[in-house]
Amino acid sequence: MKVAGLIGGVAWPSTLDYYRLLNEGVRRELGGLHSARCVIVSLDFACIHAAMAAGRPADARAQMETAARQARAAGAELIAILANTGHFAADDVQAAAGVPLVHVARETGDAVAAEQPGLRRLGVLATSFALDAPFFGRLLGEDAGFELVLPDAAQRRTLDAAIFGPLARGEAGRDEGLMVSTLCNALVARGAEGVVLGCSELSHARPWLRCRAPIFDATEIHARAIVREMLRA
Repeated sequence: MKVAGLIGGVAWPSTLDYYRLLNEGVRRELGGLHSARCVIVSLDFACIHAAMAAGRPADARAQMETAARQARAAGAELIAILANTGHFAADDVQAAAGVPLVHVARETGDAVAAEQPGLRRLGVLATSFALDAPFFGRLLGEDAGFELVLPDAAQRRTLDAAIFGPLARGEAGRDEGLMVSTLCNALVARGAEGVVLGCSELSHARPWLRCRAPIFDATEIHARAIVREMLRA
């Protein structure tokens, strides 16, 4: 089993989710008492968010590059960023680590295409930072061939307030679930045939989520792909 280097803490509740999903995945594949071999470098989300909010993505990128080098020095044989938004720096993080990176958007596109081969219009809910970055459009749109249906400006503000508020603090509840449901169904009304939860914090709204189209949880898809790469010979 390869050692996975995990850049976490962005935010910490999603890092807990990933750790559980990776260990469950390894146990499911190998059985017995097997668990995931991983190195977690946990960042301070307040510092990352402050840099992004102030229009200094290079500062956030530098923090993730440092984390990648630390994970590699600790024995990581592959790298993963445990946040969709952090993938704006994926190429630089992979270069800093010097090992393969498991990319959430690429894996999500592959998984949706395999599960729903006839689906063409794909809604995406994510932070404004992630939606403004090119990786969703490139990997889900151009490479995977989906026409993306994205939230409008007001909807993005609503999402950001929830993601960087109660969801990032691990305080998801019915109100957040209803909000995410409303946004999912708004994308469906505009023609989305399925909706990607493109932010790990949105997974916490799943117990209350009701959508008229299939939901694709990028966190679960990403975790499965990390396990696959950990166990690849």
